[in-house]
Amino acid sequence: MHEKGSDALARLVNSVRGLLCIVVSDRDGVELHRVVRDGGAVVVLTPSLLATLALSAEQVGKLQLGEGTVTSMYDNYVVVHSVTGSLTVCLVAEPDVNVGMAIALMADVKSIFAE
Repeated sequence: MHEKGSDALARLVNSVRGLLCIVVSDRDGVELHRVVRDGGAVVVLTPSLLATLALSAEQVGKLQLGEGTVTSMYDNYVVVHSVTGSLTVCLVAEPDVNVGMAIALMADVKSIFAE
């Protein structure tokens, strides 16, 4: 028996220390699903930011500079963004997150939506 998508995402967001939320959107920046860490603060991501990150991740893939994943580091957050098919996945974390673990988690998030 498979977990429901929201339950699986909730398990994943709580599995990496410092990960605050997982946001799934379309390429235009329309948020389709959001899961926030238990007891975590809500992070506001505007549609224009999500669309810009999706565009940059697509360009990275076209330039063959990686697998279409973009990591942005800010003062208060780390944002890992990846394109998968027609969906984009955005992970928002605290600055001290293990970025490698967050990127490794991206494959699990993509597999949830592949089903």
